[in-house]
Amino acid sequence: MIAVENYELQVAPEALLIRPIRRLWNADRSQRKESFYQQMSYLFFMVDPRSSYSYMLDYEERSKAIIEQEGLPEDFKPSEHLIEAMRIYKEHTITPSQKLLTSALKAANTVSEFLENPNILKEEDDKHRPKYQVSTITAALKNVEGIVTTLQNLQKKVEQELEDDGKARGSQELTIGDLMS
Repeated sequence: MIAVENYELQVAPEALLIRPIRRLWNADRSQRKESFYQQMSYLFFMVDPRSSYSYMLDYEERSKAIIEQEGLPEDFKPSEHLIEAMRIYKEHTITPSQKLLTSALKAANTVSEFLENPNILKEEDDKHRPKYQVSTITAALKNVEGIVTTLQNLQKKVEQELEDDGKARGSQELTIGDLMS
């Protein structure tokens, strides 16, 4: 429904069938729909699994990076309609592989934090024994390559699923009245 092609945001006409997205479209009365496209850019980069920001698991950090790096106004804040559009869009684009990828990214982030902590070997349990052994760290290091390969393969599968799907997921039924509002 929403994609980036040739460095341009493309919003497919069927995206307007989603009521909150249609509200955002209708609210922007300008001829070029600049506000609408800014909001769709934010939506895409925040929730689409193909977003180059999807590795950022902290939503506040992701939001800040998107606003800064994608040229959105400094005072950009998602409206209630945009938040609702993001929720629904995410529901329509989530796949079992995407859920698994998100979980795997969280696990990889935990391993990364573990490896980045230089004082971890100094931590002790309640009996004053080392909490972590050097062997634990070396085992984690040995698994990093496999984790990265697995994550890359999962990401490719998610992108392929979304490309093959090409449509919104779910069973949302629209009435003629929905299309007109």
